[in-house]
Amino acid sequence: MTMTFRGGNGPVRALAACLRKIPAGRVADVLLTVPATLKARRVRDRSLRAVASIRLELDAINLAGVNTRVSETDGNGEAAQLARAVNTTLERLREACDRAERARKRQRQFAADASHELCTPIAALRMRLEDAQLHPRETDLDDLLGHTLHDLDRVQGIVTDLLLLTRLGTAPRRVEQVNLTALVRAEAARQIDGHHIHLRLDPEVNVDGDPEQIIRMLGNLLDNARRHAVRTIRIGLRRAGDRAELSIADDGEGIPPADRERIFHRFVRLDAARSRDRGGAGLGLAVARGIASAHHGSLHVEGCAWGGACFVLRMPLSPGGRT
Repeated sequence: MTMTFRGGNGPVRALAACLRKIPAGRVADVLLTVPATLKARRVRDRSLRAVASIRLELDAINLAGVNTRVSETDGNGEAAQLARAVNTTLERLREACDRAERARKRQRQFAADASHELCTPIAALRMRLEDAQLHPRETDLDDLLGHTLHDLDRVQGIVTDLLLLTRLGTAPRRVEQVNLTALVRAEAARQIDGHHIHLRLDPEVNVDGDPEQIIRMLGNLLDNARRHAVRTIRIGLRRAGDRAELSIADDGEGIPPADRERIFHRFVRLDAARSRDRGGAGLGLAVARGIASAHHGSLHVEGCAWGGACFVLRMPLSPGGRT
């Protein structure tokens, strides 16, 4: 049997050379495998070209262009699966970059708000001290010291709240069983301030948490109610399933539904409470919600039958106090 191969194709000449070395009886068997071998080589070459294309596209992507995607091909081949896996990773990277950018914006805004808030009492303090320095004989020392301490108290309060907010992303350092009924009663008695306080408290409502943080949260909520109530504050505490539910309602102007989430943001004051003498630094409710969240609870505001605002706190009951 004589076979002649013409042409300048290197692979064909190589195949012809191999066939000459094969016994005549085996040539037919070998020729049957040639199409499959060539097909496998073409598939391999396509896969390698697809992988090379993906590599080139990845080389062109940087952090400034994380929205870019590599080209995907149809089917379930390895190259197609690789392209889809790469695009999934790029999508996760884009989401992470978006989250990081939002966090940076929040951090910048927080720093700007904190600086602005601290500038006010510091500027007032500086102005009074400079005036006293310029006119020492006309300065009432008791009045100066009183205003100075007031401004320092404000600065200290803001700094304390900011430090507490930075720690509230983690679990409370100190956890013990707390009699929430007793704490609410004590805080309500401490903050009467001429208002009528109506208490309706279930006895021995116990929760687990940091007593100091819970007292701080209750104090902030009651102080907010006191500042906005006209005459009456109503406080209720009950067991609701496996949770303690505390409601603090005032008969003030209330909070519009559109602002009921915004008031828990840092440094937010509504129009009715923009006065720094009445409205504080705008951190009290943010701190209260942060403490509630750190104790696996929730805090929100809703309207109430008396026309004011009703703040509702829910916290898990202590395991031994559930009914």
